[in-house]
Amino acid sequence: MKKKRQNSKVPLAQFVAIIALTISIFLIVDLGRRAAANYRTQREAERLSQEVEAARRYQAKLLAQRTYAASDLYVEEVARKELKWARPGETVVVVMPNFETAHPLNQPSQTQKEVRMITTPQQAWWQLFFSPRQPDILPAGAP
Repeated sequence: MKKKRQNSKVPLAQFVAIIALTISIFLIVDLGRRAAANYRTQREAERLSQEVEAARRYQAKLLAQRTYAASDLYVEEVARKELKWARPGETVVVVMPNFETAHPLNQPSQTQKEVRMITTPQQAWWQLFFSPRQPDILPAGAP
């Protein structure tokens, strides 16, 4: 007995269509991946260009500050504000805090505190730096 072999031949047109479909699906997927990678790259490039622009603005600001710090105007400002220096003929005025508003006499305290009279600026500085606590200090001539 001979077995009859059934030939299931696929027509050539179907075979070519399956191959073409497979290749086209591969190409579409590859194109999508490349487009997504290109999109991510473009976004990263935009972000980096913004970062570079911000760094340039910051650098320009720092250069302006450096130029100002090297000028005589800055040196004079620091000498006057921080070091309390003055030019010859000028007078430096140091404003002392108003102790009357900080500790009004009208308010009764629970314990009677000693009120010291300050007559000179040296006494005010002495009290400020060497007093163990903040006492009620009144400038001379206060009511």
